[in-house]
Amino acid sequence: MKTLKKTIDYCKKIDAIVGGNGKWAVDLHTRFDPPEAIKICTAIQDLEPYFVEDVIRSENVDTYKMVRQQTTVPIAVGEQFGDKWDVNMLIEEQLINYTRVTLPNTGGISEFKKIAALCETHYVGMIPHFTGPLSEAALVHVLGSSSPSRCIMEIGGGIEYPPYYNEDYIIYKKGKLYLNPSPGLGVKFDPKKATFLMEITSNTRFKQPILKAPDGSIHNW
Repeated sequence: MKTLKKTIDYCKKIDAIVGGNGKWAVDLHTRFDPPEAIKICTAIQDLEPYFVEDVIRSENVDTYKMVRQQTTVPIAVGEQFGDKWDVNMLIEEQLINYTRVTLPNTGGISEFKKIAALCETHYVGMIPHFTGPLSEAALVHVLGSSSPSRCIMEIGGGIEYPPYYNEDYIIYKKGKLYLNPSPGLGVKFDPKKATFLMEITSNTRFKQPILKAPDGSIHNW
């Protein structure tokens, strides 16, 4: 109860400092059980935060059906999820307003684009969780060229400029990210400027069993 009241108080102070108008958001970070989380959302919904993230823990997504019925705050969920099967119900039943799924967790560009298509048809925005420099470059391209949904990029601690990438691998101006016009993702890797850590010279001795269909397609492992 003490943390609950502190969180509400902090939200009110932040709203006052930035001048309201949805210029802030809060991440509850799965720290609260549903009763406490709903109390927080109810207490701050008149402040109109841009979104409230990870209102409850991520194990049981069905619980968001109950949460959605009891609060009007925009809800963002998904940094702990992976492929489309983790979030399809939340998107299709419009239990959330923004996904937080990010490219490395989904398994790659193709899978992320499938989630982007789901979001587009259900008017769910995309706010990917921050990730490494290469994935950030990929996210800019996927969101900038594949998704008309409302998109925001989270950049944790500022944009990184690793010495082994070209300086313009990310194009950032006045708070916005722009598509790189260079081929591919616009990222050039210079191995001479990278630090050598290790080299894998042979396949693992422990082979994974793979289940294949008669036509050779992989079904499972």
